[in-house]
Amino acid sequence: MKNKIIVMIILSCFIECMSLTSFGKSSANLNAPRRGGFNISDYRIGGGVGYGLYVTNQMDYSITTKFGDYKELIPSYFLSVNKQINNSFEFGVEYRHGHLMTLKSDNMQGTSCDFNDAYALFDYSLNHNVGMTSSKFTINYQMGLGFTSFRSKYFLTNIITEREDKVVSSVGYEGQVISGKDQKNKQLALIGTLGLNLGYRLSRNVCIYWSNSINMSTTNKMTGNLFKRSWLPPDNYFFSSLGVYFNLGGGKQGYLGCPRF
Repeated sequence: MKNKIIVMIILSCFIECMSLTSFGKSSANLNAPRRGGFNISDYRIGGGVGYGLYVTNQMDYSITTKFGDYKELIPSYFLSVNKQINNSFEFGVEYRHGHLMTLKSDNMQGTSCDFNDAYALFDYSLNHNVGMTSSKFTINYQMGLGFTSFRSKYFLTNIITEREDKVVSSVGYEGQVISGKDQKNKQLALIGTLGLNLGYRLSRNVCIYWSNSINMSTTNKMTGNLFKRSWLPPDNYFFSSLGVYFNLGGGKQGYLGCPRF
């Protein structure tokens, strides 16, 4: 019995020493130069929710919250996959499904847009910590280019019933909306994005990002107003979102070692 206890103690000590040794090696490799080739730990995948606001000359500068069933803050959703290139740069792709709506002229007129965006994105970490290995947070400047496919409409409202009264013009409703001027097919246009995002690592595998961006299109039809003749300025929107991401491969490259005292 005594011999069994001694063997168990020796085995437990050996296992503990092996775990401490492997932990020390992994901690020492955190700041080592990144090797070429495929490394699944360089990838993070996630998604989240955000809100978009028109930035055009077809809007007012107040957010309507109590006017019938209209809501100018409508949830939009996105999915994203990102790959770390080095400590400063990251490349990613993002798909975004969203909505825009604004009321103007004392809520007598309105525009709305349903869009699907796809972007190729580049992130530059201002604190050179894009993988959040040296600390738990990163501040990233983001730029990207992609395509947007959307439908939109420009309408009048009844301020007494607080409902839609008449559609003046529309884009992409494929005959479902009849108005004075219609474009049946959805519009496809180039769109670029510039923004800033803040990342924070919650655990070995999970991190969150708060992102804010201006998204600039090459079209003047995202408001649905087909009577607008000028292409300048084109239709843009501001997007603010919160996303949750998971590091593939257990996030080994991004795991923070325990503090030493």
